[in-house]
Amino acid sequence: MRSIADPSATSRFVPLALTCALGLTLSGCATSGPDRKPVEPGRIEQLLEPDTEVPTALRHYVLRDQEQGRRDRVLNEAMAGLTALELSQPHTAQRLLSDAQALIETIYAHDPAANRARSNFVPEADKDFKGDPYERAMVGYYLALADFSDADLDNARADLRFAEIQDTMSASETFQSDMVMMPFIRGWLYNCSGRAAQAKDEFAAVLKAKPGIKLPSVTDNVLLIAEVGRAPGKIASGRHQEELRYVRRDDGRVRGVTFTQGDHLLVGQQIEDVYWQASTRGGRAVDKILAGKASFRDTAEGIATGAAVFAHISSDLARNAARRRDGDDAEQYAGLALLGMLVSIGSNIVAASTHPEADTRSWSSLPDRIYVATTQIDAEAGQMPWSLGFHDAQGALQSAVEMKTFRSGACMLVWGRQYPGSYPSSWEDSSLRHEAVTRETCKGACTAVAEQVARDATNFKTPLVPLAALPEPSNEVAPRPTFRRRIFITQPD
Repeated sequence: MRSIADPSATSRFVPLALTCALGLTLSGCATSGPDRKPVEPGRIEQLLEPDTEVPTALRHYVLRDQEQGRRDRVLNEAMAGLTALELSQPHTAQRLLSDAQALIETIYAHDPAANRARSNFVPEADKDFKGDPYERAMVGYYLALADFSDADLDNARADLRFAEIQDTMSASETFQSDMVMMPFIRGWLYNCSGRAAQAKDEFAAVLKAKPGIKLPSVTDNVLLIAEVGRAPGKIASGRHQEELRYVRRDDGRVRGVTFTQGDHLLVGQQIEDVYWQASTRGGRAVDKILAGKASFRDTAEGIATGAAVFAHISSDLARNAARRRDGDDAEQYAGLALLGMLVSIGSNIVAASTHPEADTRSWSSLPDRIYVATTQIDAEAGQMPWSLGFHDAQGALQSAVEMKTFRSGACMLVWGRQYPGSYPSSWEDSSLRHEAVTRETCKGACTAVAEQVARDATNFKTPLVPLAALPEPSNEVAPRPTFRRRIFITQPD
């Protein structure tokens, strides 16, 4: 048997130890990957109206849910719920958004999925999507719009409180909510229920956050909501792509809105900046950094490098001792070299298994900004349709669409969007009618709109310049998947 003091034996011993160490480390780390769960397809379809054909605009989300299961269920249900609202199907939207809300709350509870979500070895994009605070808040906002169709407005107010709570929660900190849209709508809902004292408290919170906001009158029984612009975007940057940054995708060509019914025209005021909510917490600008995972990976890489250097130096010392025929020192240094190689290999595997990459999945059908107006009308006038006009910063009308109307008792909620998430055909163009009313009222470009745009810019600290570069047009045509309705005998859990 050859002694370890023999240089040739030492030179063969090190690669052999390296191979053994690699095998042992790989076998020890084989179970460190994500714990894949069986996909639960078909949940969204089960939440749709039974025994009816799935609307064309919702088929995409049904197919995505069947393919992606729980991982993207919150995102798919949120987008499908918003689309159902656009199709004037508030009860379908209720079921979809309520399920998304329940999943959001489950993810933050003591749930196996929540525990898995804290793992350093699971990529963020592979985890169950729960959304950033602004996205979770918008689930509550749209659920409130859907719940307005119920006679009892308590659910709608509770939805808005859920939205406010979500706005205060980030992954590791709690902030004070600065979304004025939620108390504004909640105050109007209290007025609809004849609870003026509670409404006064809500409006006090609005004025504290944004003193320039015009409040509804106690008798205003119509709330008009306009959603303008394209959703905020998310991009990943940093050494390990661990920094999540928010970008404004909307160019801001539309900076004001008007609402018309017959020959009556109202100018809307900005009530929320969704991009601002995405990029701030409690009014402070933030970039979301997965610091824990990035630090963990950097530490593992540093240990691997240090251990490799230690192994190399120990191996040289072992060879030198072997040349001097010093068997004891050679054996000790060879053992240290083996230990260093084991630590280096193990640390490298741990580093490679750590995924700090930021999750850039986003709710792409959200708006960039939200505008409101309130008024009082009688029951007869309530049957007439409303039109929503989009204006530039100078007050010139760009386009207009018919709005969706939801009723609860004597109150009406009228809602419209610049960029629908569903097919544009579900939003009738009303440009000619809206232009006629605008010209008759404004005698050209609306000075009142331009003045309101300036007030909005002051309230929300938004410059009167283009907000973002125009998105590059895409020539790619997405293939239309073949849809086949499936039949399920299970019930939603």
